[in-house]
Formats: sequence, structure tokens, C-alpha cells
Amino acid sequence: MLTKILKTLIGILLIPVAVGTAQAFCANVSSMSVDRGVLHVFERGVLVYVLFHVLVLRPVYIYVIGHEFVHVLATWLCGGKVVSFNVSPSSGNVLTSKTNFFIELSPYFVPIYTILLGPVFLLLEAVGKGAAFMSTAFVFLMGVTLAFHFVMTAEALKLRQSDVRKSGLVFSLIIVFVGNLVIVMLVFCPVFKQLSFVDFIKSSVSNSGEVYRVTFEKILKFLDSPRTLIG
Repeated sequence: MLTKILKTLIGILLIPVAVGTAQAFCANVSSMSVDRGVLHVFERGVLVYVLFHVLVLRPVYIYVIGHEFVHVLATWLCGGKVVSFNVSPSSGNVLTSKTNFFIELSPYFVPIYTILLGPVFLLLEAVGKGAAFMSTAFVFLMGVTLAFHFVMTAEALKLRQSDVRKSGLVFSLIIVFVGNLVIVMLVFCPVFKQLSFVDFIKSSVSNSGEVYRVTFEKILKFLDSPRTLIG
């Protein structure tokens, strides 16, 4: 209980980071001059998945496999060991030798299928055949897989998964929100050349600092106002 309360407080303190990162993301994306053809291909990919999800099938099993696989990768990155790995058409479970918020929440902000597209695309591009077609297909599939990630993640979060309950709702939502913005920008940068991940991070830090400053000033002003009234 104490850990959850602490994480909730940390989550509240991280709200300015979420605001600053969102501002930086929107500013970077809105300022770029994108090839409309590339953007349309990406948008079609998003639309195709959303229609498929709503009208045809919710690919829960595919999501569960990716979700649990990210748990595994996060565990390895943190120096842990995977004791067991189980997936079914409706749910999954990974038992690990250690856990932390990164291991618990990473599946919600790591679009694993989008990331896996990168090596596949580079491999096919290295072959040198149909480079233009492969580029178009990559952007289209990036739209499909990102839409898949966001739609399925939203549905999973609505169910209040055990991963989210362990870390607390406020803390989890902030980490997932910021994590998604960072990872999506990281994915966008190689495709949309006008974007710079370094500039995005710098803007996020700068914006977050400004939000903290303004918030702190408003809190001080609020705390000082009763004294002013009394005086």
C-alpha cells in the first residue's frame, strides 16, 4: 500500500513531464513538412487496422503474444530471468525472477510489432529489389501496427490489468503516456526525415522545466495569498 501511495505521488509530480513531452511532440510533428504521399500511406494503414478491428476481428492473441514478449525483453534488459512463459488466445502470463515498473509497464508503451518492422525492412532493402515498394509497404504497415498497439493498449488499460494495479493507476498512466510519445517519435524519426529525436528530447526537457516553473510559481502565489489577505 505504501509503495502504491508513493508511486501515485511520483505520478502526480511527473504530470508536468507529461505535459512538456506532449507539447514537444505536437510541436515537432506539426512543424514538419511531410511528403503528403507518405502521410497518406501511413493514414491508410491506421484506417485499415481500425476498420479491421471494429468490423472484422480483435486480434487479441497476437496482442497477448507481443505483450508477454515485451515483458520478457524488459526482464532480460533489467538482468532478470524468465521462469515461465504462457500465452493463450485470451490471456498470458510471464513469471520472472524480478520485477519493477519498467518490466510491468513496458508492453503498454513499446509497440513491439512496429519495432520489429525495422530490421525486416532493412533486410529487404539490402536485397535491393523493389525499394520504392518496400518503403511504401513499410510506412503502411507502420500505420497498421501503431494503430494496433494503441487500440489494443487502450482496451487493456480499461480492464485495469494487474501490471497497472501493481504500479498504481496515476503513475502507470503517466509512464505509459510519456513512454508512448517517446517511442513513437523514435519510430517516426527514421521515416520522416525532418524530425530529430535529439531536438524532441531537448524540447521535452525544456518544456517540462517551464511547466514545473509555472506550477511552482502558482503554488507559491496561492500559498501566499492568505497572508496577503490577512495583512
